[in-house]
Amino acid sequence: MKNILKNFSFPYKTTILILSSIVLFVPMFAFAMLPIEQTIRIPKYIYRATLFLSTLLGTIGFIYCTLGYHFQILRGDELKLKIHLESLNIAFTTSLVFLFALIFVFLNFAPTMLNYILVILSVIAIIAYVLGAEFVKDKYQ
Repeated sequence: MKNILKNFSFPYKTTILILSSIVLFVPMFAFAMLPIEQTIRIPKYIYRATLFLSTLLGTIGFIYCTLGYHFQILRGDELKLKIHLESLNIAFTTSLVFLFALIFVFLNFAPTMLNYILVILSVIAIIAYVLGAEFVKDKYQ
């Protein structure tokens, strides 16, 4: 079993990532686009089943892609691994700084925005990782 996973290359990572995003968000937007009269008549179990299946499939796809990109980076050369680790360091530090700043700002000026702090932090972390990777790549060239 260990040899099978060791040699597994996680094909179609990008395609699965895009499809997982579509599967995750389309049902939410579809239910939001329906008129109120139709949404009242639809039984709750249909909403729950649809959201459960879409989030389950989306989560499985995201986990597959995360594992695929993880093993792709580990199988790469040492420079790529170092660039990835330094980029993660930059993204983590940036996320922590913004977490404390956002908690302070939201607690004092917009307490209702605390509900959205994870969404905001995830966007900040992704942007920080991408920018960190570019800065680190320039550093080693």
